[in-house]
Amino acid sequence: MIRVGIVGCGRMGENHCRIVRELDGVSIVGVVDPNLDRARSLAAGYAIEQAASRLEELLERTQVDAVHILTPPTTHAPLACTALQAGCHVLVEKPMALTAAEAEQMLDTATQHHRILTVGHNHLFDPVVRKAHSRVVEGRLGRLVGIDVFHGSLPGSPPWVADLPSGPWINDMSHPLYLSQLFLGEPLTIRAVGYPPASRQKVTEVRVVAQHAEGVSTLTLSTDTAPFRHRFTLFGTERTLEVDLINEILVETRPFSGHRWLRKGRAVLDVSTQLLLGAGRNACQVLTGRRQGWPGLRALIQAFYAAIGAGGPSPVPPMQGLRVVTLLEEISQQLLAMPGAAQARAGLASDDRR
Repeated sequence: MIRVGIVGCGRMGENHCRIVRELDGVSIVGVVDPNLDRARSLAAGYAIEQAASRLEELLERTQVDAVHILTPPTTHAPLACTALQAGCHVLVEKPMALTAAEAEQMLDTATQHHRILTVGHNHLFDPVVRKAHSRVVEGRLGRLVGIDVFHGSLPGSPPWVADLPSGPWINDMSHPLYLSQLFLGEPLTIRAVGYPPASRQKVTEVRVVAQHAEGVSTLTLSTDTAPFRHRFTLFGTERTLEVDLINEILVETRPFSGHRWLRKGRAVLDVSTQLLLGAGRNACQVLTGRRQGWPGLRALIQAFYAAIGAGGPSPVPPMQGLRVVTLLEEISQQLLAMPGAAQARAGLASDDRR
């Protein structure tokens, strides 16, 4: 039996508890949160024996084999290193850390103690993402030349998100970055702009353009757009594939021959049919109980425990998390160097002196 500790008892803590409890051979033995009342509430809801305010307390009280770290990114490195040094395997939420130095420390600690460290890049395991990747590999789109990723922010984010260095965008920007790498590989160069211009370190809108060996990616992170959207479009030389990660629907567009009005009509009918079939399939799965929430996260957690049982490798290696953190640092530096950012910071300093 793998004994599990959940660190962070907010929305993601509850999601992880619900999923882990469904697994065979895995048992949650304790939860941790600085707010002890919240930890006790989550523990009571899932019949978990231990609740603590610090990870060290839980590790002292009982044996723990694996730890899920679902806390603000500023705490990921120290918590992960504590768990790894105690002999625990670790699943850490994205972003892996806020600096490359922290991420490297986590990776080195995992290597030194021969533990599995997995980063929560959950959308890599979403069924629609895997289907999209299969179509690209099969060559259905022709040669892939670009990807456009848009990620909004869920309403009701916890207060700590707004206080993150460089702004709230950094909490979710990992998703567009690792999705673009899945399809186009490592970026060769990257350029970022944001709004507002790094004033008070609260950039809320970020646009990134990256050049890859075989194409270009455009990545958008918006914390203000409503309603919440998360989708990406793959551009190929023969077809284009639109992927809606919220509604879990794929729409493949292709050129048609004939008169321009006939081409337009056939294209509209083709797209409408795919949308209706996708929505109908999803509705049937919900009604029959075959569709569960957070499918990518569920698959990632299952893969994490399968890796523990098999002795590795990690389903999302820490090197991948480190690379994403390195890109996040580069984006942050470019946002701070934007025209107007220096003036905004100087104005802020002047206001503080008054």
